[in-house]
Amino acid sequence: MSNFFHSDQVQTDLHSIFETYQAIANKTSQLPMMSKEDKLKHIEECKGLIDKQKTFYTRLSLAAYEDPEAADMKTRINALSNAFGYRDLTDCMEAMVRTLEQAAQQEIDRS
Repeated sequence: MSNFFHSDQVQTDLHSIFETYQAIANKTSQLPMMSKEDKLKHIEECKGLIDKQKTFYTRLSLAAYEDPEAADMKTRINALSNAFGYRDLTDCMEAMVRTLEQAAQQEIDRS
């Protein structure tokens, strides 16, 4: 049994990531009606979610050295990232942040 996935901290982190994702997903459908300020806030919230995911992925990567379940999860995540043309999940998340920053700049430029 995996020590990594059953630790209280990991469960807390996963719960936080899921709650943040749900809150962002619920707001996304309202994006076309949002003010510029609300859109920029939404972009920052998305970047915050990505930061949480990066931190979790880093912890998963470190745990993968000793925990077979963590190693398997990391392998599967990276395989999925590769299928979308990324080196690994970190590469994918960095591309997401760049896209969000471009969207924020476009929103600012509309002034």
